[in-house]
Parts: sequence; structure tokens; C-alpha cells
Amino acid sequence: MKPISGARGIRPLLRGVLFATDCVLVAAAVALAPAIGNLHTTSPRELAIIGALLLLAGSYAQIRYESARTFDFHDVVRLFVGTLAGALLALVFEQIPTPLTHASGRIVAIAAMSAFVLRMIPRIALVQLRTWWIGRRQNAKRVLIVGHGFAAHSVAKAILEDRTMPFVVVGCVDDGHSERRVAGVRVLGHVAQLPELVERHGVELVVVAISAAPLPLINQIKERCLALPETTRPHVIVVPEASDLLSERVRVARAQDLRLEDVLEREPVVIDTAGIRPHLEDQVVLVTGAGGSIGSEICRQIATFEPKMLLLLGHGENSLFTIERELRERYHFDHTRIVLADVADASAIRAVFTAYHPRVVLHAAAHKHVPIVEENVCEAIRNNVLGTKVVALAAAAAGAAKFVLLSSDKAVNPTSVMGATKRMAELICQSFAGGSATEFVSVRFGNVLGSRGSVVPIFKAQVQAGGPLTITHREMVRYFMTIPEAVSLVLQAMSMGLDGEVFVLDMGSPVRIVDLAEQVIRLSGYEPHRDIAIVESGIRPGEKLFEEILTSGEGFTRTSHERLFIAKQERRDYAKLCDAVEALRVAIRASDVAACIAILRAFVPEYTPALASEPAPSVPTAPVERGTIARYTLTPIEANS
Repeated sequence: MKPISGARGIRPLLRGVLFATDCVLVAAAVALAPAIGNLHTTSPRELAIIGALLLLAGSYAQIRYESARTFDFHDVVRLFVGTLAGALLALVFEQIPTPLTHASGRIVAIAAMSAFVLRMIPRIALVQLRTWWIGRRQNAKRVLIVGHGFAAHSVAKAILEDRTMPFVVVGCVDDGHSERRVAGVRVLGHVAQLPELVERHGVELVVVAISAAPLPLINQIKERCLALPETTRPHVIVVPEASDLLSERVRVARAQDLRLEDVLEREPVVIDTAGIRPHLEDQVVLVTGAGGSIGSEICRQIATFEPKMLLLLGHGENSLFTIERELRERYHFDHTRIVLADVADASAIRAVFTAYHPRVVLHAAAHKHVPIVEENVCEAIRNNVLGTKVVALAAAAAGAAKFVLLSSDKAVNPTSVMGATKRMAELICQSFAGGSATEFVSVRFGNVLGSRGSVVPIFKAQVQAGGPLTITHREMVRYFMTIPEAVSLVLQAMSMGLDGEVFVLDMGSPVRIVDLAEQVIRLSGYEPHRDIAIVESGIRPGEKLFEEILTSGEGFTRTSHERLFIAKQERRDYAKLCDAVEALRVAIRASDVAACIAILRAFVPEYTPALASEPAPSVPTAPVERGTIARYTLTPIEANS
């Protein structure tokens, strides 16, 4: 059974029922008036006329406002005005000099007052019945409101009056005020009692409804909720008052999650899905690093093109499980296989390609966090460089149609190990060009908003904690793009790219990190440098103040897509790259960081490590088997079903 005020078709029925009830109640009030006033000379006809006037005048004033949602002061006033209008008409009628007019003003007044009181009873009962029924909603979140002012009243009334809202208000919490109820909802206690009240009433959502709530109070409320066990911990949101919104003391964003699109303030990327579809539809597609923030978005967008099978390859089982379940439940796509493998494990990767023969490979597996990579040089090179060569070699040997490397703008004139490894990976892919039927395409883009460890989620967490926001340097500039934007352009480049090409994404205008921090603060509803401070922590090893898109020796050509360019580069010899990769393999086995850096600097001469001033040494030599790209053949193994 739905609430009485449900669909629009129910409202005329509601008004009809209320009108019929009013007829009975007004008739009863008029019939009892002579007895109450101890006057028995009024004729039944006169009483009927008085009742009709009271009913018609009252109903005309009330009919547009009948609702089962609420019956507040304004409704009482409207009902009183309607009753008063009917009484005045009855008094005018009583003054008409005819033999039938024996009714006195006393009878009219008693009848009007009795009708007014009796007509309020069913309306109050109807609202109470609806409130009780809403309180029994199944699967509704239990809400506790913090505050007692206009905002708290508005939130409570909105939940109580809107049957479509999946919430039930269990009570209010407030400090230092004598009110026992807020919009009819009981005040249960003080903010200090919040954890106890949350557990006692099974609260799932705490709404802070206080005008321009100070940060210390918001943080205190959040800390009290975070102290609860995870199973009973409620979500906390903050809503402003209408007066604060109008005066712009706060912004609407405080009551909702921060959208990354709002941070960049630009038009979204448009791609040619018709050109992408033939490469993915009904094909076997392999995504390495599928559990990462970029890899998982690649999987989401590929799933919309309905591939025959999507292979999710990575070494983090939890992240792979998460994206596989999301694809199944949200996108209704279940043609997936989870492949637990290390991209640098040649035998495991060869087995995957032999079993599934993917047509398209998107290589997103990489260690990307600059400071972490600076402290783990050997592992980063093993994963980013050796892993790229292993996967690329397997793709060529298996006859894949496309191999797409996700590179970085940090590969341009790199000052970090991460950037140098990405540039080395680009060179490996370019060296494969023309050596097999596989087309090797690299796509170079900058920072993505919302990825794990990226700056905006860190800023959001710092805002929620009350600040300060930490930046490395006031003049640091970066190119930014949302994850869906970057992945869309990667797929577009995949469909357009020819063998050996390096695509560069137009990331828009560069953004100062301090400006980005200020924008996040404003979109969260606060004032930078006043409500939340911004402090500098200093540039970390491997970081640059300015990122570049092209090296000094690179030019670029335009493509048919306005956001995609092709970098003009000289290709490196495959045999020489094999020598360098094998030398890196030997250095990694020996955990020789200095040798690894030396090899990178020799093969990527534009690489200038932080705090390094000595000239780049020559490439160390190591025994290596020379050969072509497909120098080994894959041993057939039984394909998994």
C-alpha cells in the first residue's frame, strides 16, 4: 500500500474524501449549535443554509491546498479564513428581513467554531497516519539530524513529506538549546552522545544541518562517527541553510560529492565510437594492469563495445576481483577472464597469449608514483621496461593486430626514473615497428584526476580533515585530464594509430597545482587561505616544476581528431635495444641501482636524474642473444575454456 498522497491520480480522490468528511462534520457542528447555545427557535432550513455557506466558503479557500503531506500553521490559517468567510456570509444572510430568518449571530458563531475544530481533526489524523506509514518504509536509511535551525527543519520536513526519499528520520541532536522537537522530530541528545545514539538507533546517515557549520564542529562530528566500528559507522554529510546559499557564504557543493569535471572547467572529450568499434567488437582484448585506476576504466569502456572476451591481467587479485564484479553487475558484461600474472614473467605471459590469442593488447601495467619509483629503481625498471618488452614480444609472436602502450608526459626530458622507464618503453615499442604483423602504438598523456595517489583525492581528504592542503611548490604546473577522458582518447588513438606512432594527447591548458588546490577548496564550499590553509612541502626527488609534451628534437603532426597529435621521432635499432634490456636484466638481478641508472641515461640521453651532474656513461655490455622480434615460437598449450 502506498501513502495516500502518492500519485497524482490519488489527489482528486483525497479531496473528494475530505469534502465528504467536511459535509458530515459541518452538518454535525450546525446541528449541535442550537443545543450548545441553548437556542431552539432556528428552523432546519436556516441551519442547512448556514451549514452550506460554512462548507462552501471554507472549501473554496481550502481546496487548492488539500494534502496528506503536512498540516502546519499556514494550513490552519487557510482553514480559519475559509470558516470565517462562511460565518460572515451566514451573518449577512441572518440580516435579510424575511420570515425565515430567526437564526442569531450566536448560533452562527458556535456553528463556525465547532466546524473549524471538527474539520481540523481528520486533517491532523491524515498527516499523522502518513508520517507513521513513511516511518515503516522498507530498506530506508535511518537518518540523524544535527542542528535545530531552519536547515534542520527543512531536512526533516523534506524527508517526512516526500514519500520517494529512501530515508527515515530517527531524531535530532543539538547542543545548548531547549527545543524538544524539530519539525515534529524528537531531539534525542547532545553531540557528545552521537556515538551512543548512532548505535542505539541503527543510524546510517548523519546530516549536519547547521548554518555555516564551523570546521571544528564538523570535524568533531566526523571523528566521533569514525571512532565507531566499521559495521555501524554512518556516512556524514553537511547541508547549508538557504540564507547562506543566497549570500554565497557557502556553496551547494558542501552537500554533494566533488565532481572532477568541475575542477577542470572545460568541455568533455568527444570520440568517434564508430571508428573504435571494429577493433573491439566480438574480439579478444587483453588489458594489463586491469585492476589499476587507468586499467579498470579501460575495461569499463571496452565492455561497452561488446568484445568476445576481455582478459583482465594483473598481480593484484583484489583489484581484479573488484573490476570484474563491477563489469558483471553494473555493465552486465560477463565475458571476462581474470589472469593473475606478472608482466615481466615471460613464460606466464607467453602462456596467456597462446591460450587466448588476443587481437588487441592495451598495456597499462606500470609503477607510476614518482617518489616511490625513485626509491625502488630495480623493481620499477623490471616492471616498466622488461615487462613492456615481454608483453610486446608475446603480442608480436602471437600475431596480435594492435599493441597499445600507455605512456606519460614524464617520458619527455625525464628527470625521474619513472619518466625514464616510460621513455624506454616507448623506444621498445617503436623498435618493434615493421618486424611483425602487429601494429605498435604508444599514447603519451599527463596526470589524470582521480587515479590512485593522484592529487585531487589527496586534496579532498585533506579538506575533509580540515586542512591544510599540501603542495610541493607554488609554481608547479601540470597537465590534467579525467580518467574517462584519457581512456577515451587512448581508444581513439588505438583505432587511428599506425605502426610505430607515438600519440600525444591535448591535455588542455596547464594548471598550477596551487590553483587546483584553491579550486578544490572552493568547490567544497570553503574559502582558500581563510577557512583552509595551503602549505608548501618542497619538491620531491624526480619531480619537475613544469611537465613537457614533446622533447626538443620532436615535432608533431595533427590528426583528424582535434585532441590527438603524433610526435615525430627517430626509431631505435631493435638489436641495440635488446642489448640494453639484457644489460638492465643483469643489473636488476644484482640489485645494482647505479648500473641501472647508467644504462637508462645512456639509452635515454635526455634523462637527467635529480641532483646528477656527471655525463652519461656508455651502455654496459652483456651477453645477449641477437635475433628478430619473433625469435622464439610459442609452445602450444591447451586453451582454457
